[in-house]
Amino acid sequence: MSPLPWLFALAACVSLDGRMLAPILPALATTFGAPSGEVGLAMTAYTAAYGVCQLAYGPLSDRYGRVRVLRVTAALFALGTALSSLAGSVGEFVGARLLTGIFASATIPTTFAFIGDTVRYERRQAVIGRFGAVISGGEALAAALAGMVTHFVSWRVLFAAYAVLTAALGAALLRVREAPAAARATERLGYAAILGAPRARRFYAVTFAEGFLVWGAATYFGVLASQRYGFNDLQIGLLLACYGLGRVGGALWLGRLASALGERALAASGGWIEGGAFALLLLGLPWPAFGASLGAIGLGLAFLHSTLQTRATELAPAARGKALALFALAYFTGGAAGTAAFGRLVDAGAIALVLATCAVGLAALGQVVARRP
Repeated sequence: MSPLPWLFALAACVSLDGRMLAPILPALATTFGAPSGEVGLAMTAYTAAYGVCQLAYGPLSDRYGRVRVLRVTAALFALGTALSSLAGSVGEFVGARLLTGIFASATIPTTFAFIGDTVRYERRQAVIGRFGAVISGGEALAAALAGMVTHFVSWRVLFAAYAVLTAALGAALLRVREAPAAARATERLGYAAILGAPRARRFYAVTFAEGFLVWGAATYFGVLASQRYGFNDLQIGLLLACYGLGRVGGALWLGRLASALGERALAASGGWIEGGAFALLLLGLPWPAFGASLGAIGLGLAFLHSTLQTRATELAPAARGKALALFALAYFTGGAAGTAAFGRLVDAGAIALVLATCAVGLAALGQVVARRP
């Protein structure tokens, strides 16, 4: 049996974990008696760890095998999630999310590397599209599920139950067999050699910028909905699910659109869609328009980000795990920086500046990606 179904399921869980914070941020701030920007540091810690630890998992998966690495990290990821449920202060919660991010970081990029190892390039964007739909489905479920469980029970129960689920999936990977690691990439190509290419440096800079804008802003969608519409945790979760649903729809269309339009036009379209949707959020329209804007942001991100993901799999085929590790490092450290920077603006009451920055920045970024192969 191919490992892909199990890897897809684990990746969906990781994406669910990474997106649970946004809809429950107001509840966490209430529990800990802290401002939203301070609690948002949990996302900064998670995304920073997620990105930096790729530098370890890239070479580890190149040497020991993609699935073998994920068996270990899935169990430790479940441990971090369980500790999140027990946190008694902002500091403890941030520490638990940091630990979770360290081990969550192995799953999605390592699965992309597995796809790069086993799927031909001409089919790869379609498979990546399906993988993106799985990840996005996890994100959509995260918003709705997190909001409902937090509203009716507790955010602590949410994290505890999720730890059990991820531990079960990690155990299931013990039955999965993988081709010997020696049959894959060599390890002679190091990080310095990959980054020595100007094309690679440009690519990772663009990836950092995308993470800064998208992740940085998305962390505070729940706060924005609470401030504008007075929504509770359940309503926020259901509203933020629109973002994930937009990504699911975009990912499901990727195969056909990539063939019909080409990846450059797809990237340009994604940038315009995201930029336009952030501009609409500036207008303070009623909540249905807010939800539609989030869906459009998810749709545009599916188009733009999948183009970067596909290119990342071919940036250094001889050390694909390392190249994808650098991709994740750039994306998630960008997200960590964006969350921290935008958190200060949100606490200062300047959330409109955050939205305007993302509107202009993402529209421009799509054109940059479209012009460079």
